[in-house]
Amino acid sequence: MIMIYGPAGSGKSTQGELLASKIGGKALSVGQICRDKFFEYTKTAAMVPEDELAKAVLAEVSNFEDKEIPVILDGQPWSRDSKGSEILSSATSGVIVIDVPREESIKRLSSRGRDDDELSNWNKKLDMFEERMPEYEKMLTEKNIPVYHVDGVGEIPEITERIYTLYTKIVQN
Repeated sequence: MIMIYGPAGSGKSTQGELLASKIGGKALSVGQICRDKFFEYTKTAAMVPEDELAKAVLAEVSNFEDKEIPVILDGQPWSRDSKGSEILSSATSGVIVIDVPREESIKRLSSRGRDDDELSNWNKKLDMFEERMPEYEKMLTEKNIPVYHVDGVGEIPEITERIYTLYTKIVQN
């Protein structure tokens, strides 16, 4: 499994789907799993209990990895000390972080039109990402999981190519 992380609005799901299509894999979105299984939390931008979420995510991942289908999982960083963090980090081959400035994220989010889209929710999600990602990246690095950053600003095909280049580095190691 390869994980794609980035702030809300960075294009994680779009890029995950494009990469999965390019490699014959399956794209899974932690956010979509949350919206499907934990809507009572996501409608207010409340955090789903990580242990519950990790179980739901791993069940989805296992459905495809058991069939030897590569999985591209997009989402947000987990708390360093959560069971979800431990479980998911041990199941990944590498992480690609899409770097996007906050103002670009908000611009993109404002054009999505999802039920949970509102500025206060976006700011909570963006704040959480900025707070958690450095510590989570440090934990991944300590576990020798490769973490690559990619510039997430530009045209979708350009970003896709950047991500595919990093993906090939991960799978070649």
